[in-house]
Amino acid sequence: MFSTYNMFDEMLDLRNVIERFFDDNPITAARTDFPPVNLYEEADGIEVTAFMPGVKAYSLNLQLLNQSLVIEGEKMSDLQEKPYVRRERTFGTFQKSVRLPFKVDPGSVEATLRDGVLTVRLTKAPEARAKKIEVK
Repeated sequence: MFSTYNMFDEMLDLRNVIERFFDDNPITAARTDFPPVNLYEEADGIEVTAFMPGVKAYSLNLQLLNQSLVIEGEKMSDLQEKPYVRRERTFGTFQKSVRLPFKVDPGSVEATLRDGVLTVRLTKAPEARAKKIEVK
């Protein structure tokens, strides 16, 4: 008997294999989103907070580049090499770029790391601040 070949059936099979891979390995899929960040706009600037437990301050590198805050670092392993029954924590280097909504003053950046939370305060550049217009 003669059957027709359908290329789309094989594409759907491939998509299912890929979806099963990421369903079975959620750590691999979520790794690109480390560290999760929040941005808060304030009257004179912006505050960026990043949740990064287990990261030490000396392993961080922060840069302002093209109106973005780039966060790079390494989460070092604190576990001994043993055969795991279950392993959900990840370690290694990471990099995340956060686009800022306005220009900031590079000379007034403050960054602190406390209890696994990185807080970066950035002040608006003078040209990004609101200017009061006097009506005559």
